Amino acid sequence: MSHPLTNFDASSGVLETASGTPDAQEISAEPGRWRGATAIVAAGFAALAIATVALAGEYHSNPWLLSWISASCCVTNDCCWQISESELRAMPGDKWEVRSTGQVRERTDWSPDGKFYRCACDYDSADRHWVRHQGANTRCIFVPMRTAGL
Repeated sequence: MSHPLTNFDASSGVLETASGTPDAQEISAEPGRWRGATAIVAAGFAALAIATVALAGEYHSNPWLLSWISASCCVTNDCCWQISESELRAMPGDKWEVRSTGQVRERTDWSPDGKFYRCACDYDSADRHWVRHQGANTRCIFVPMRTAGL
């Protein structure tokens, strides 16, 4: 007598449960089949991981920035980079002047590593790509959080 949640196909000799997952007997009866499937899945994950790292490295000079800078800051176009504190001038109201352009921007957020970052690019419509340079339009500024004692 069979369980109501299983189907037995006498011609194949394979017991299929309602969930579609194999039971221990089925796996031990055909170990090569399951090892092969596991190897294929593992290889797929490895290829995906390699492709992700390769793409990030190809399009971003610092892929770590993608983990905390918003895409609206143009980070996806490799337009954000670390700058020295001397490239900015602190102003009242948490505003910062970019010395190379004279632009005044409010701090976008705190930088997580205690360094200064600027996101600035201009779109070159002739070449159809973003160009990062000192005179570019500043979209975002990230500064380190300071304590009162410093």
